[in-house]
Amino acid sequence: MIVLEQVRAIALLLPEAEEHATEGGAGFYVDGKPFATVSGEMPPVVRVRDASGETPITLDADVDWTLVEDRIARSWELTAPRRLLEAGGR
Repeated sequence: MIVLEQVRAIALLLPEAEEHATEGGAGFYVDGKPFATVSGEMPPVVRVRDASGETPITLDADVDWTLVEDRIARSWELTAPRRLLEAGGR
């Protein structure tokens, strides 16, 4: 799945990010907490945290990868422990 590979490349650049396989997709965690998940459905959906909770982003043919990267990084910031943010974060 090319979409999963692209999300993986973005998420695993973030400090202490880890990947865990899920049924048909993957979850990305920091400090044991999820900050992004990719579904195996079509079209794929990545779910990220935001200030109001969780937001799905549909990864269709016209996806804006710059926006996806920013949303994943922001989700990581909302999830990461303070020690990582104080050390410089991303």
